[in-house]
Amino acid sequence: MPISETRTWKVNKSADEVLRIVSDKLSEKKATLLEATPRRIEGVIGSEGKTRFFGGIFVSKETLPVKIIMQISDSAGMSEITATIQDNLGFGARTGMVGKYKDYMQSLLDELASALQVDSPPPPPPPTS
Repeated sequence: MPISETRTWKVNKSADEVLRIVSDKLSEKKATLLEATPRRIEGVIGSEGKTRFFGGIFVSKETLPVKIIMQISDSAGMSEITATIQDNLGFGARTGMVGKYKDYMQSLLDELASALQVDSPPPPPPPTS
């Protein structure tokens, strides 16, 4: 079963703007875009070969192979985005790599949210005594 993380955001941008911003961000990461439309963006980052050869424990997190899938729905200049990042290692065990993958996926999602200028949810209220 693949390791994955998903987030949903609403941004005050059109789907075309989202496509441009995300495409630029993924290009910085040297991602290969498999699909790039105003409704869906799919890309891959990392190296399955290096991860298998050296072992997931020994490669940098940026080398871990991941697939990024973003579904975008646009309505009146606002976009709702569902972003999923999952490991793209294929067949085999992920022993010792789950934590590294989760950290990497969280940081990628944080970078995408920042690039899209996603508003952070308000912090929870302090506990009452």
